[in-house]
Amino acid sequence: IFPKLVPWEVWQKSGHAKGVYPEIYYVCPPKTRDPAYWEEVSDHYKGTHEVPTELIKSKIGDPIGGLCYAQCPPFWMYLQGETIPTDELPIKVFDKSGTSHRYESGGIHGMERVDEFHRVEIVWLGTKEQVIETAKKLHERYMHIFNEILDLEWRKAWVTPWFMAQEGLTGLSEQGEAGTTDYEAPLPYRGDDGEWLEFQNVSINGNKYPSGFNVKSQTGEELWSGCSGVGLERWASAFFAQKGLDPENWPEEFRKRVGEVPKGIRFL
Repeated sequence: IFPKLVPWEVWQKSGHAKGVYPEIYYVCPPKTRDPAYWEEVSDHYKGTHEVPTELIKSKIGDPIGGLCYAQCPPFWMYLQGETIPTDELPIKVFDKSGTSHRYESGGIHGMERVDEFHRVEIVWLGTKEQVIETAKKLHERYMHIFNEILDLEWRKAWVTPWFMAQEGLTGLSEQGEAGTTDYEAPLPYRGDDGEWLEFQNVSINGNKYPSGFNVKSQTGEELWSGCSGVGLERWASAFFAQKGLDPENWPEEFRKRVGEVPKGIRFL
């Protein structure tokens, strides 16, 4: 289970500390959990039924980090400083334990851009060849899902690598075969010339994370890693925009897997 509270140490090693500040939700601990210290806050609320945020700010400490911004960086603390046996490679990890959080300011829209979103994270580690081969297999499975099950219209785009973009950098990686491939889908309601939605990516991160977290192989061969975040709200946005909300219009292969759709909550 990947941690959802990420301390500064992780973002320093992953590179996010170079430019993540406008988009993270900060975590500040209380200066103490002594009830007497917080009595003033409780009394204020009891008397006014308003939460005294300015008073609270004076009673909390400095931020120790933030809520999960990208799923995989805190996982690397588990491997930090370790040497991986050759027969353990490639390591493949699948996590679907919770949400990620990004401050979108005024950019929230529908399901495709929200402050809290559900994400499945896939991480792999191995030799350069193993990492590239694993990414290739992952691409094949994604394309199978998008073509044969969801029946989506989509395209691929080679973009600024994920690990560079989240440091505020642009361009391509100096490691030629490292980089990020986006999957993009048109949203019909945006019109023929509307912007396509990036709804999936696969990243080969080169040696960035093994190097940053001091992870070595038994043989001394350089280790690479990759990651791929499945944003479920993005998948849903692309699917519903193209196929609609009526299950009768959904692709048969998808309907077979979903089964009967449960009734939602009704309101008066």
